[in-house]
Amino acid sequence: MLRTLLLSTLVACSASPSGATCPTSNAPTYGSFGSNFFTKYCDDCHSSTSTDRHGAPSDVNFDTLADIQKHVDDIDVTSAGGPNATNTAMPALDQKVTMEPTQAERELLGQFLACVKDGKN
Repeated sequence: MLRTLLLSTLVACSASPSGATCPTSNAPTYGSFGSNFFTKYCDDCHSSTSTDRHGAPSDVNFDTLADIQKHVDDIDVTSAGGPNATNTAMPALDQKVTMEPTQAERELLGQFLACVKDGKN
């Protein structure tokens, strides 16, 4: 009983909200995916240099991989796609971000965040 509880706790701790996992090959990296995704969809509101954050908290910035690492689960639960969920609360559309990420982009985001969480990025 205790072993089952411990195993389920460990699995829950490592699982992402969307259920996405880091691929074993061709995993999306900050350089190949993350930087462009966050610039296109997030940095208008979530950058330390943003002049109009549209209500985004001043301490939630995605300028660097280190910034993203601090908010992996929050980003996943609002924006990423995976087998358990496709989360579409963000990005909020505005004058700069005029279209939402595609399903494929949300799934890559989920994979990217899973890799970041696993320390593979």
